[in-house]
Amino acid sequence: MRVIATLTIDGIKETRLEGDSAIFDSPVDYQKGYNKRLAAIGFWLENWRYAGHGGRNHNNRVFVPWSSALYVQEVKK
Repeated sequence: MRVIATLTIDGIKETRLEGDSAIFDSPVDYQKGYNKRLAAIGFWLENWRYAGHGGRNHNNRVFVPWSSALYVQEVKK
């Protein structure tokens, strides 16, 4: 599912990342690298970019811990 995660690293500035996350898919496809042990502490964003900015997506993935995520919303297509 394509989501936008609003997070804060330092507790002051908010950052919005848009990317694909298998943890929010229903049902979860475990063949896509979903790790049940990491679900308790956060989630991976793949094919991500900074939301609201132009440019291409990053091919790597980024881990977003639940302690840094303020909220996560689905991107409507």
